[in-house]
Amino acid sequence: MPYDTMTTSWNNAVHSLNKGLMVITPDGIIDKINDPLIAMAEKYGVPPDFRWHGASFFDMTSRHLCSVFDPFSHEMDLPSVKEVILGKLPDYSFEYAVEWNDRQNWVLCEVLPLMMNKDSRVHGAMISFTDITKFKHKELLLEQALAHSFPLPGHIPICAVCKYVRQADEWEPVESYLESRLPIEFTHDICPDCIRRLYPKYSSILDDPELPD
Repeated sequence: MPYDTMTTSWNNAVHSLNKGLMVITPDGIIDKINDPLIAMAEKYGVPPDFRWHGASFFDMTSRHLCSVFDPFSHEMDLPSVKEVILGKLPDYSFEYAVEWNDRQNWVLCEVLPLMMNKDSRVHGAMISFTDITKFKHKELLLEQALAHSFPLPGHIPICAVCKYVRQADEWEPVESYLESRLPIEFTHDICPDCIRRLYPKYSSILDDPELPD
């Protein structure tokens, strides 16, 4: 494959990523930025005419962008970013929230050293920005579920007749016992055996061969 074709394919791949990507020089100057990152920034209010190339990543604050990026400035530990560039840290990452249009979105920022050729020297950093909102929502739901869950004992005393569970000196319906300790909710139906026992005059319907399962 000709070199120019390989370069074009690589450029297309970089701009087709589902995450933002930025390359900065050792002194923090933005050298490269892909289209998804520009689109992400504009989505959150950064002016379309903002001059990314040549801007200093180290000096980039919400004053240069917009107020929704305050969490980015607060969460980012700039010394850690610089230590990645100096080769003192293998990587650095942090998460931050963006409040926009009455919604909270979460972004994962990852900083990796930029290595060129095989001289093992760091020539800057690659910084990626990934929208992790759906994963944070799942994490929140899991945390809420765990917060309302209680470990069940290995043996639960239950009445052999009414199926109530003994809790201290009281007996509790098994349904409420489980709902109060696990993130579950019961739906209700009547099984065929109970229909035959409670409503015998209707039970013959259950034996109708034309009745769908």
